[in-house]
Amino acid sequence: MIRIEIAVAAVLLAAIVAYLLGKRHARRLQRARRIRIDRFKLKRRHADIELAVFGSHEVVQAVQAYAREHHVPTEAAMKQARQYLREIVPKFNLLAYYRIGGPVARGLMHFLYSPVVEQRPLPKDSVIVFVINHRSNADYVLVTHMLFELVSLSYAVGEWARIWPLNHIFKWFGAYFVRRRYREPLYHAVLSTFVRTITRNGVTQGIFIEGGLTRDGRLLEPKLGMLDYIVSSKRDPEFTAPLVLIPTAINYDRVLEDRNLTEESMGREDRSTRWEKLRTTLEFLFKNFWRGVFGRFKRYGYAVVRFGEPLVVDQWLREHPSVLDGEFAVRKPELRRLADALMARIRSVLPVTPVTLAARIFAEASGPLTDREIAAAMDRARDGNWLLRETNGAEAWRAARRLLELRGLVVPTERWRSDLFEGEPGPTLEDAWLWNPAELLLRTYYANLGSGL
Repeated sequence: MIRIEIAVAAVLLAAIVAYLLGKRHARRLQRARRIRIDRFKLKRRHADIELAVFGSHEVVQAVQAYAREHHVPTEAAMKQARQYLREIVPKFNLLAYYRIGGPVARGLMHFLYSPVVEQRPLPKDSVIVFVINHRSNADYVLVTHMLFELVSLSYAVGEWARIWPLNHIFKWFGAYFVRRRYREPLYHAVLSTFVRTITRNGVTQGIFIEGGLTRDGRLLEPKLGMLDYIVSSKRDPEFTAPLVLIPTAINYDRVLEDRNLTEESMGREDRSTRWEKLRTTLEFLFKNFWRGVFGRFKRYGYAVVRFGEPLVVDQWLREHPSVLDGEFAVRKPELRRLADALMARIRSVLPVTPVTLAARIFAEASGPLTDREIAAAMDRARDGNWLLRETNGAEAWRAARRLLELRGLVVPTERWRSDLFEGEPGPTLEDAWLWNPAELLLRTYYANLGSGL
């Protein structure tokens, strides 16, 4: 019995030593690379957050209203508010972020894609919020990967990530949970006060302004809730640091959920439970891992990130002061203008990938296209948003064709032509490509992804 106790004690001691050494190594990594970490995230206790949230006049009023509406004591309403706050607040872990989260995100992104991230310096001495378009649930991994060596990012994640063990992992990485389409006023009072608190304390955040995934490839109308919470932090006269919103545009050669999303756009509801979705994701990663081990896995093309022109909220407020009005109905029009301005900046830098460009060309064509015609069309269509290594249309089409052929989205065909320039006596057959008629939903989806609509 004593030997068992000694063994258990030795294991616990080894685990503690490994944790401390790993944490020290993570701190050395952060300092050596001058990675920006918000001190507020490193607090061991959440007393400051609780004090700010439950000392807020808005939350106090919401607690009283909840008690009256539900006919419960104020203590019960306060208990519910604390439960909401515990659900929202992250538990940032330096070791988990820099020794697990970052390497895993980097490994996954390089396993699945060829990631390309535009290099741009971050504004100094400012509170930064990345405002991102939403393409895939892989966006969270891509966001972690793209900013790993610059800043530790806190971002809002939806309820899909609230299943074990993802809930703990995301909280360790600094994410906070947001209930989508949840109308309880007490919950929104707690959430809005929490977001304003971390914003005032300089926490770098990332928000997906569309609030959900696009089903047809088009950019969605921006949601105002999170933007409102962040901007309204400027009501505090002590919050003098510049608040900077950085439009961030993401695009892929292949969105992992593309078939589910396009089917939902046609009314075929995805009725899978969260556990079923997690199981499907794990099966997908497991199968592709073994394909990679045996050299059979082919990456899904590019995952590209670009940054638009930063928008300084302080300057916007001087021109649109009603954004901070106490009544949402009064500030909503100006909030809408701010959201539209951010979406316009995202749209202007939306990355183009070989597959999205090819889909757009096929969508505009009236029939089969030859390699030469597609390459020429790609040369004409490529613009300043092209960040990839392919330097001409022929190279871009080769990159797209490999992916499209692999999925059966384009099929080889033949078409008649009259080749008088080479002295042919009459019509001849030439090789051409046709988008698979059974996959027109995906053609429209990827054409929209690359159009910035």
